[in-house]
Parts: sequence; structure tokens; C-alpha cells
Amino acid sequence: MKVEVVVLGIGGVGAFALRALAQQGVKPLGIEQFVPGHDLGSSHGGTRVYRHAYFEHPDYVPLLLHSSAAFGELQEVSDRPLMVRCGTLLLGRKDSKELSGARQAADEHRLLVRALNSGELRARYPQFDLPNDYIGLLEPGGGFVRPEAAIEAAVSDARRLGAELRTRTTVQSIREDKSGVHLTTNQGEIHCERLVVCAGAWSQKLIPQLQSMLQVTRQIQAWITPRNSEVIQPERLPTWFLARDNEPALYGIPADPLAKGTPAAKLAVHGRSEKADPETLARTVSPGERQEFQALTKRWMPRLAATVSELKVCMYTMTRDGNFLVDRAPGMERTWFAAGLSGHGFKLTPALGQVLSDLALDGASDLPAGFLGLRDM
Repeated sequence: MKVEVVVLGIGGVGAFALRALAQQGVKPLGIEQFVPGHDLGSSHGGTRVYRHAYFEHPDYVPLLLHSSAAFGELQEVSDRPLMVRCGTLLLGRKDSKELSGARQAADEHRLLVRALNSGELRARYPQFDLPNDYIGLLEPGGGFVRPEAAIEAAVSDARRLGAELRTRTTVQSIREDKSGVHLTTNQGEIHCERLVVCAGAWSQKLIPQLQSMLQVTRQIQAWITPRNSEVIQPERLPTWFLARDNEPALYGIPADPLAKGTPAAKLAVHGRSEKADPETLARTVSPGERQEFQALTKRWMPRLAATVSELKVCMYTMTRDGNFLVDRAPGMERTWFAAGLSGHGFKLTPALGQVLSDLALDGASDLPAGFLGLRDM
């Protein structure tokens, strides 16, 4: 089988790359080892934060604004509820790198944010028990997006525009020569003129040149059920990010009004350090891990009297500096990739998918993603 462009990995970025290519009149082939919207990688969990006053790096802001607009456009085209604008609240000490970085990004890109002192935080968000010197930075334009629904909508629209999709297809090797890129799969050989790899935690296995640049870790998402479910609704609780001294940050998302069952808010540690391999990942959560999240809930949100009702394992794939890699694969001419996206990647998937489509077709993109190219790490 020979096609013009193959997108390998139809998670968040891959789904939007497939759609972007189809919008350009290409008939791309998407290859997914599971099915779009699966829960075995890093693009699942029911809800994901989106925000724009970005403490990680102000250069992300144009990509974030593009992505949020693209989520909204896809929501209209697909007639599916993909986004909830409930605001995003950063919590921490005034001099923390997170709040300082977010203020810098907001100033540089003229984003609307509001500073909240400790008294205002206590009055407005009594769900939290914060140190007296903690302040807040509220971005009203933030909120959450539904990842599985967004992926399914992007893939559906891509297929409407002519894209093809092969699921439960595993790529065993990639070989490139002057005639194109050759993929050996469990379903036979596939040949393409250009390849886009969006493989998440499997990136190093498919592009071994990335081995030293990426690290996969095992992460846990928890859902907490409070005594009073009204206080975790989006009208009362924004998405939030809490910077802690010398400990990984915490983040949370209010209950999704469309979720089935008892309303539950999400809680997670941003960046657990347990190394992992996607092929041997321990997907069962231990009693000790459940106790850890119960203790975190009691420490930071004691007034909720919440119980940890569900836990689910996922993965982060990170670079050493925490910034993504989006570039041509080292030593290859026809293969482009995005990797190291975990921790803060899903909110940027439409922009990164567009960048990869542009690179595969034209070798350059109008979106300002050059700062994410290969670099010494």
C-alpha cells in the first residue's frame, strides 16, 4: 500500500494532524495501534485543562490561542460539546516561578488575568485550605476540554474530508530511503512519501534517535467525590494549579456536568518521578497510592470531606527541559515528529497538529513553533 502522507499515532496531536492534512486536500492515512480515544497512553482522562497565561514559556501563548480557537471551531463543526470555559486559577506564593511566569506571559500577550489576595481566595474559593501567604491568579478565559471527544471529533471530520484510518495496526519498524518511507506493520507493508510520528510514550521505540532525549514516567489521575457536589461544579470551581514548595505541583479540574454517575472532581500530581515503559506499565493502582491521594485531598481541600472514588494510570513523556520537541526526525528527510508533550500537551494539540501538517507538506509553518525544534539537552 502506498499513500502520500501517513500519520502514525492518533492520539491528541495525531488526530489534529490527520484533520489538518485532510483540510489541505491530502488524503492521509492514520495508523493507530489501539483505537482513537483509547485510555492506554496520554490523551485520555475525560477532561484536560486549557489556559493561556503560560508560566512554562510565553512563546507558547500564540500556539495556545490558536488551539483554543480550533477546539471551538471543531465544536461548532462537529456539533459536539468539547469545551467548558470555567476559568483557570493558579495558586502559590507571590514569588513562585509559576505565578511570576504566568504574569509575564499575560503582560507580554495582553491576556486578561486577575490577581487574588489570600483573603479574596478564602472568600471566593473556600474549597481550599491554603497557607496565609498564598495568592491566586485567575484567568477567566481558561477552562477544560474533553480529550476523548475532541479526538473522536477531529478523526471523524478528517475522515469526512477523505482521510483513511487503520486501527489495531502496530508499526514494527520504519525505514526511509530516496523512494519514500517504508513501514513494516502487523498488517503488512505500507509505503508513503512523508511520515508524521505522534507516538507519545512509544516515540523512542519508533525513532531510536530520540532515546536519550525523552523519559516516560507513570502518572495517576484521581477523582474525588465530596459530601456536597455543588462546590465542585464549574460554576463554583475553576480548573486549578497549585505550586508547592519543593514538591511537585497539584492540579485539578471541576466535575464535568456531562459525565455520568456521581459528580467527581479530578486531582493529580503534576509530574510523579516513577520511570515507566509503555509495554510493561503497571496499570493497577495500589492501596498505598489511593491513600496518598486521600491524604492530598484532606490536606489541601479538607472542607470538601471528599473520598477518592476512582484512580487511573497514564503516562508522561517528557524532555529534560519540559518543552516539547517538534521537528524533522534526526538523520531523516521525510519523517517529522512531535514528542515529549506530556504534562501540558493536550491543550496545544490543534496547533501542533497544524504545525506537523505544514512541515510535512511545505517544510515550514506560519505558526511560531520554531522554539520547539531539536536542541542540545
